Amino acid sequence: MRIVASNNDDESPGVGLKHDLEQIFGGMAQPELERLAIDAMRKYRASVALAETARLKWVAAEADTGCCPKRRAELQRSHEHAETEHRARQLVLNNLINRLGFVPKVPAG
Repeated sequence: MRIVASNNDDESPGVGLKHDLEQIFGGMAQPELERLAIDAMRKYRASVALAETARLKWVAAEADTGCCPKRRAELQRSHEHAETEHRARQLVLNNLINRLGFVPKVPAG
């Protein structure tokens, strides 16, 4: 599932996103929401790991005096992208968990 949220300039980003998620998740039954939440948790956990790896690479490059500025800038953009993806996944996951009213257990595997 790919989620695209719109944002009007007249409202905060959370308002537009909340409305869009309501349209997407509003009519789903609990088993479907639970399945999506479990999938979202797995993807969220992976995005946390990717964001941390990107951060560590960027920090190492910043400390490396032999690293060229272009490479440091590339690693910084990579880190920022990973952080943005991580936060977006967190928003979606939070919305799913709030709708369910509980945190589902993630099966191993």
